[in-house]
Amino acid sequence: MDCVLLLGGGYFRVRWYMQLPQNTVLAKAQATETLPVRRAPSVDKAPQVEVLESDRMPENSELSSLSRQLSAAAQRAAIRDSQLSRSELSALAARLLEKLTGASYSFNKLSYDNFLPDTDDRELLARAQQATDFANGRGPNPFTGLSSEQLSLITYDEGGDFTVNERRAARLELAGRRSEWSVYITRKMEGERQRTGGIEQGIREIIEYYRALPAMEEAQILGNWEMDYRMMLSRYREEGEAFDMSLIDLIAKQWKTEETSSSMPFDPTSDATGKGGNKG
Repeated sequence: MDCVLLLGGGYFRVRWYMQLPQNTVLAKAQATETLPVRRAPSVDKAPQVEVLESDRMPENSELSSLSRQLSAAAQRAAIRDSQLSRSELSALAARLLEKLTGASYSFNKLSYDNFLPDTDDRELLARAQQATDFANGRGPNPFTGLSSEQLSLITYDEGGDFTVNERRAARLELAGRRSEWSVYITRKMEGERQRTGGIEQGIREIIEYYRALPAMEEAQILGNWEMDYRMMLSRYREEGEAFDMSLIDLIAKQWKTEETSSSMPFDPTSDATGKGGNKG
């Protein structure tokens, strides 16, 4: 039977000579005999998240403004991730991404562009302006030097430390990296298939990659991927089934392409050239 595997930025069409679990989605975990599966019931209303009494470090801290902001965002993220189920995180991510990349962003763009932080901190003011310039194609992304984890913290933070344009810029940079990885793993798996006739090592790397994602990004991956891929690897080891896999056009799907019709510098859930790639 033919099966389409969804990788970050594209699809594999796979012909399996064995029966695979339905709704299989590539994942982020190290393949072992016992991998935990996180499942949670969906909820109808938006969850309430506890807020820290104090998110900021003392004003005389030697840390930079960005370091203080990231530290506070990490604390808020830890509380949020501990209080919300996987399905709640996924729903929250969808709402936040719509604000950053969907129709509501376009509708409110003028106010976002005119907004500056209420502060005398030159670093904060300069970065906010740079993010606005980037949103309008007038300059570089201010967050290109940050790690993917830091970019995720900024993207999904609701503490008010970052402007909407800053969070959007972080999202764009993060999505570009996710899409670059999807192209990399797609090519690597095709190479493995040509050399060995299988894609076991590629699947293992996908699982490991997705398990390392922040909880908010992992929650956006569809289905019970840990179970699906544990079963897939088990069958491969036990039965040694052959794989007949062909590469098809890379299209936007994983890390869902929220704004393919946008004229913004880059689709935050696709790759940097407009090709795309939902817990990414």
